[in-house]
Amino acid sequence: MTPSVLTHDSRTRLIESAIIHFAAKGFDGTGIREIAKSANANSALVAYHFCGKEGLYLEALKAIFSRKVSPVSLLANLPPPGSPGARKAALQGFLDYIRAFTTEIMSCQGADPIDEAAMVLMSREMQSPRPASSALLVEHIQPYVTYLRDCLQILRPDLDEDALFAMGVSIQGLMIHFSNSLGIIRLVRGNPAYPEDTEKQIQHFIDFSLRGLGVPEAFPQPRN
Repeated sequence: MTPSVLTHDSRTRLIESAIIHFAAKGFDGTGIREIAKSANANSALVAYHFCGKEGLYLEALKAIFSRKVSPVSLLANLPPPGSPGARKAALQGFLDYIRAFTTEIMSCQGADPIDEAAMVLMSREMQSPRPASSALLVEHIQPYVTYLRDCLQILRPDLDEDALFAMGVSIQGLMIHFSNSLGIIRLVRGNPAYPEDTEKQIQHFIDFSLRGLGVPEAFPQPRN
């Protein structure tokens, strides 16, 4: 597959091609020549623009991070723990976070081929971060971790740092696993369009997570 628009400059075309090929074959399985061929560019431009394959890989990750504004980055700041209204704000922040994050990861399903490849490449990188890209990956992921942790700290002030981290990982993993496994989930359900109602799925993530957290005021009665 080639980048969708070949009128872009050669640097942009190489980055788009790299995202697609690195997602499909990983860093080690991808060659500079095939990236350049798909980008309709001279392979020597990889060294010229990026100082080699490793540099191109890093630029591909940077391009993924900057490709769209994350809805999570637009969430309202939380008040300090213990301040008036902090618990109500944290609960709303938690709901907004689940909705924003789910919307973000689900928006790549059936989307532009480069967006889909970007999600695959990010999943691959998170499972096995390359040493050269670890700092960049942590820089991108840390705001997500911090916001969710701040919500949980207010909602469950009795938990220590290790427990807060474990709770955050479990909640985040719930949504990521659903997105990554959507292909097999649709096969099991016998429905290639599942879930038709994304809002219903988001609400399930919210309810499931809040019950696991033990936040009784979130909803007094079980939902159907």
